[in-house]
Amino acid sequence: MKVALTGADGFLGWHLQVRGKALRPDLDLVPVAQADWSRLAELLEGVDAVIHVAGINRDTDEAVRDGNIALARDVVAAVGSGRPKVVYANSIQVGNGTPYAIGKAGAAEVLAEACAEWGTSFTDVRLPNLFGEHGDPRTTRSWRRSSRRR
Repeated sequence: MKVALTGADGFLGWHLQVRGKALRPDLDLVPVAQADWSRLAELLEGVDAVIHVAGINRDTDEAVRDGNIALARDVVAAVGSGRPKVVYANSIQVGNGTPYAIGKAGAAEVLAEACAEWGTSFTDVRLPNLFGEHGDPRTTRSWRRSSRRR
């Protein structure tokens, strides 16, 4: 099985890669990092599933809200004629009215609609607030903004 993992260079993505390789060494895992976003269509070609954990959680309100939705749209557009299953790293913050929550909910809608159209499964995983080693809640670097500079 060939699985793409967006946000592979982030906190959650790094841990998913390690766990995935430990549990399924036969898995063909395609990591998609910030620097790879311009090659998204190439990297998602022929995948059976996409685990979408790339996201924006710190930036201006507008960038956080709109950026998360834009990342989901990018994934849908990059899939092309493929019809992969999608697992989405959503947040328990959805529904609280913040720009982050609105962006995450909007991204889930984009992905769910695409999967319905493709006739494939969509799994919306509502994760709690995640912090740990390599996670720095004080940073202001924007995933989307920094990926554009490359």
